[in-house]
Amino acid sequence: MACTEPSWNGTGAFGTTVDVKDPVQGGVLKNCSLIAGIASLAWKKKIGVQAGPTYTFNFYRKVNNVTITDPQQTDGIIPNPLQAKSDDPVKFWPALYEKAYYQWLEQLGLTKPSARPKYCLHIEWQSPKTLLFQLAGKEVSYTESKGGISLVANDVFTQINNMCDTCGMIATNRTIKTPSVAWTFDSTAANPANAANPANPPYPYTPTTITAQHTYSLLGVTGTKVAGVWTQKYIVLRNPYGKGPKDPVLAAPALYNVDALWCSTVPPGSNINLKDTTDGIFAISADIFVKYFAGYAWTTTI
Repeated sequence: MACTEPSWNGTGAFGTTVDVKDPVQGGVLKNCSLIAGIASLAWKKKIGVQAGPTYTFNFYRKVNNVTITDPQQTDGIIPNPLQAKSDDPVKFWPALYEKAYYQWLEQLGLTKPSARPKYCLHIEWQSPKTLLFQLAGKEVSYTESKGGISLVANDVFTQINNMCDTCGMIATNRTIKTPSVAWTFDSTAANPANAANPANPPYPYTPTTITAQHTYSLLGVTGTKVAGVWTQKYIVLRNPYGKGPKDPVLAAPALYNVDALWCSTVPPGSNINLKDTTDGIFAISADIFVKYFAGYAWTTTI
């Protein structure tokens, strides 16, 4: 599908709350890394509500190994059709955040909120590691498949679990401490889990299950324990598509822990039902995670 620049004929309000479930990928841009990144920041309450009519979003870069903060201003005019958007019709903060990010990338001027970026310059997939730093301004660490070898399920689960805190009263509900993302291989053929049978790959990417070259928010872990030992290990993710046919829960429930309640931090004390297919949040077993995902990244501090 060809990319067509959006028109600029509407004003959108920021919204009165910021929720991990808000940002949704739309349009034709391959902006999943951005959507996953801002959702992960929202998950850790790193995005505050702004009153407008001018909004400021901080972006970060390195100069001589020193982190520089760039406060990018943007006005309330939003693109039509929306690229980044929200499932909540009264919230436009994801679209405003995305517009500010493209203004910053194109160096249109930090104090020129009415500058209009060229969305079609940003149709390529972006590095989730780079984007996480640009959004959070914190050092980013990562674990990634190398040398054509898949990650190891137990190692992955242990590392992610060690980066989590227990949520609420349930010891197996664990939320990630810092903004984090995970991403898939760029194609079915590139996935080492399919190397033994490339003609009939056992772990194909499809639009209705797990998508190739796609970045997800990494939210935490869950599962079951017996006598203090993990017997079921699941990794909790959020698809930046938000909901609908791209939610893997709809396509392959046997692979996912869809019957459990899992803790949420927004709002405090609420729960996420992993059986719910309206928010893009799901849990995938660690064994299956390593068959599809190339790596994951996290900020080393909050």
